[in-house]
Amino acid sequence: MVWFILSKSRRSSLIDDAAAARAGRRNLAIAFALVAVYNFVGVFDIISTIAAIELGVAEEANPLMRYVMDNHGVGWIAAKLALQLVISAMVLWFPHRIVLMIFALAVWTNGFIVLNNFRIALGV
Repeated sequence: MVWFILSKSRRSSLIDDAAAARAGRRNLAIAFALVAVYNFVGVFDIISTIAAIELGVAEEANPLMRYVMDNHGVGWIAAKLALQLVISAMVLWFPHRIVLMIFALAVWTNGFIVLNNFRIALGV
């Protein structure tokens, strides 16, 4: 959808900026490391959510995700993993330092959510 909103010159500039960001080996290495950690945290988010809900000590706080979980069974896992794949591809396609800083903050925040899920599930 963004492609339809941006002008042709802006799309061309964005593509050039992404290529320049990927050309920086350090940015690309950081992006791959962050994507690996992000996907690791994402899998543990699924595990911790299932554990807390199955033990009956928590419920999904996100109303949209709760709806998907209630109405589509385990399909929510595939949807979450697919979304992680899309986000990972976006970060790897445009590993600009600002994108990486925002992504690192998001991964760090999600890591704390996962830790809290496990804390709730284990009753710690």
